[in-house]
Amino acid sequence: MTNKEELIAHFERVKEMGWIETKRHGDQCLGNTFEDLIGKKEDNKSEADFKGFELKAHRTVTKSLVSLFSKAPSYPKRVNTYLREKYGVVEDAYAVRVLNTMVSGAKENTHRGGHGFRLVVDREKQRIYLQIRDLQTNEVLDEEIYWTFSVLAKALDKKIKKIAVLYGDEKVERGKRFVRYTGMKILEGVSLEQLITSVEKGELLIDIRIGVYASGKKMGKTHDHGTAFRIQLSNLLSTYGTVSEY
Repeated sequence: MTNKEELIAHFERVKEMGWIETKRHGDQCLGNTFEDLIGKKEDNKSEADFKGFELKAHRTVTKSLVSLFSKAPSYPKRVNTYLREKYGVVEDAYAVRVLNTMVSGAKENTHRGGHGFRLVVDREKQRIYLQIRDLQTNEVLDEEIYWTFSVLAKALDKKIKKIAVLYGDEKVERGKRFVRYTGMKILEGVSLEQLITSVEKGELLIDIRIGVYASGKKMGKTHDHGTAFRIQLSNLLSTYGTVSEY
């Protein structure tokens, strides 16, 4: 049995169970419950969730964004601390600078710290640059922060070469939470070229989320909450690779 056949068998078994009581809560309830049912332990590894397949769970195909993988810029060193300290804004809750901004390759955004962020693809140098501009003076402040194509290719191979999207429902009855699974789509053959093109078109966004540790040994130090590459699920399934349904 191949890994794909094993995943399909797991899904069909779980689907036949109908409504299933779960102790899981929150946005990841469907995905976490499925992983529990197939015996997968929760982890934060950079590899795909199940034998080469990254698992995503959703109630319906919506315009909500899904995270493909997380990857901080390749250059310069300590880039997250640099970005937070230079371009972050002070949050009242922590009285320290944090930086949260969604960046596109199609147009410059407007960050409340007074800066504009945009992704610039350089195919000759094989890099995606994070360009930062002062919105008042129009001066480009940074254009040497970048991700290399090779680093993104490695993330692609480890995390999203194959993606299984699970669909299901949730309900609460008499204080108990239940889930059921109604369908699955498997996406295969995602390529680096598709990723790069999607950045250029503004479909694949980079969500920068840099804060600080609020307690413990690392208190006050930079905490990368995951510089996530995100895309609408509908675009992912219609644009990338080949899709099979179950």
